[in-house]
Amino acid sequence: MTHREHLLAIVEPSATGEAPLEIANDVVTRGGKATIVVLLTDEARNDFRRFADAQDLDVHHGEAVAVDRLIDVYTTRVGGSDTDSMVTHARTSALDLLAMAADTDATSIAIPQQLARRRGVRKLVSQAPVPVLVTPAA
Repeated sequence: MTHREHLLAIVEPSATGEAPLEIANDVVTRGGKATIVVLLTDEARNDFRRFADAQDLDVHHGEAVAVDRLIDVYTTRVGGSDTDSMVTHARTSALDLLAMAADTDATSIAIPQQLARRRGVRKLVSQAPVPVLVTPAA
């Protein structure tokens, strides 16, 4: 039985770069699977609130619409209908990210260098039971 390649691509909609999405696209192109984990910062959530105001939507509905659009952009860039996504707060701990990797049966993880340096996430890089690719800054 062959084990299908499955990449957990961790991204943050900010200046940390989206190189994990390019790697995820490569994995999907090779016939593997990708799961995109979007870490939302307070800055991104504030942008979503401004979007809600501009669209005359209540904050929760506006944020949901903005997140859905963001996920659409990301999954389209990865190019796979077999691409799952998860959204969590940027303060998510390495242990939570490790649990996500385990829950999705990821065979590898890609994370932007800037995120990998964060105190709460460094443990992910050093303790992950699967290979972790730290992508260069944009």
